[in-house]
This record gives sequence, structure tokens and C-alpha cells, in this order.
Amino acid sequence: MNVNRENTDALDMYRLPAKFSMDNLKALKLGEKLSTPTGRRYLSQQVKRYPLDLRAQVQRILINQDQTQLAGVLQDCFIALKDNGLALRRELFEYSKGNLSDEDQQYFLNWLNGDFATAYDDRFISGSVLATGLPEKSELLITGPERTQTTYESHYQEAIDCLEYGQLDKAQELLEQEVINPDGDPRAEKELLQVYNYTKDLASKNRLRVLLEEQGRALSSDWTKQQQSDI
Repeated sequence: MNVNRENTDALDMYRLPAKFSMDNLKALKLGEKLSTPTGRRYLSQQVKRYPLDLRAQVQRILINQDQTQLAGVLQDCFIALKDNGLALRRELFEYSKGNLSDEDQQYFLNWLNGDFATAYDDRFISGSVLATGLPEKSELLITGPERTQTTYESHYQEAIDCLEYGQLDKAQELLEQEVINPDGDPRAEKELLQVYNYTKDLASKNRLRVLLEEQGRALSSDWTKQQQSDI
């Protein structure tokens, strides 16, 4: 009896999801096999969670050179770095500007020649995952008496408030950003390890540990004790 079966590649069985196949890639330019919608989506998620992961930022910009969302992807890098990394921002803009519209080129040029406070106008460009979501700078619909706004000096201070109100996911994200920042509050690392211990989010903890080691950061003794307790 003849049974027609569609030929399949046995190697497909062993293909890993994007987060496993791309997490440890150190190359900035990714090959065609990874230049896929899935690869771009993974890097978008990585940048949204870890905006200061500069390797992911650069990989994402390079992988989107022929995509319509390139301007939004470049905008995310500028938002994450704010007034820092001028040389890197300028180099990435020069590399990408041939694929940008005249309007987008002028937008980023003004940003490079100014500062974050004046250049970032709340605009949302398609492809961005860090922009506020507004198509243009926000304006007050009703003008009233000025009120004193509550501000935080750091992600750490805001995270502590989130913890007090039981907002663990938000607190974890804020603490991760503070730990990634070399100039961040040193107390954030210990607080974050306690959150990881409580939530059992070992995947996020391991990804952050790898990122810190790639930055040449020395892990504290508290982190080492935490690792040993997870084994």
C-alpha cells in the first residue's frame, strides 16, 4: 500500500524558539535565518524590557534596515539613551539615514543637535516600543492652576513605592533598569534579588545576569548567594 507523506526536515524538530537561539548571540549583524518577523519581534520585546541593552538596540536597528518601521526602531534607541551615547546615536543614524524619509532624517538630526528635553516631543513613530504613543506633542485641553507633581529621583525610589502597593511586575522592571544603569542606585541590586527570590522568575534573573557580565560588571556577594540557593 502506497502512503504519500509530505517530506519534512528532521532538523525542524530541534529548532529552538527565538529567545533561546538569539539570547546569547554576540554578533551585531544577524544572518538571514534570524532576519525574520519572529527575530524582529523578539528584539522588540527585549528592547521594551531592557532599553539599555545596547547590543539588542543595535541588532534591532540593523535587522530593520529594509523595514518600514526603521524610524520607530531608531527612535527607541534615542529614547533609551536620552542625552548619552551621542557618538553611537550619530553612527546609527548615519548608517540608517539612506532608508529614512526626509522628514524622519530632519527629526533625528534635530535630536542629535539638541537634547532629549527639547527634541523628544512625545511623538510616536510606527515601530517604536518605548514612545509614549502620541502622534504629536501633547497639549493641555484644559488650563487650570498649576499643581505640584510628584517626581521620583530614580527608578529605585519608584520601585520601592510599587513594592509597598504590591505591584511586583512594575517594581521588577524598574529595578532591572536601575541595576543595568552603571550609575544607578546600588541598593537596587539587593532589592531586585529579593523580588526574583519571591517571584521565582529565574529566566529574567539569568538573562539580566548574562547582560551584566557582558557589560563587565562584577556581581555582588548577595547575587552569588542567591545563585547558590537556586541550585
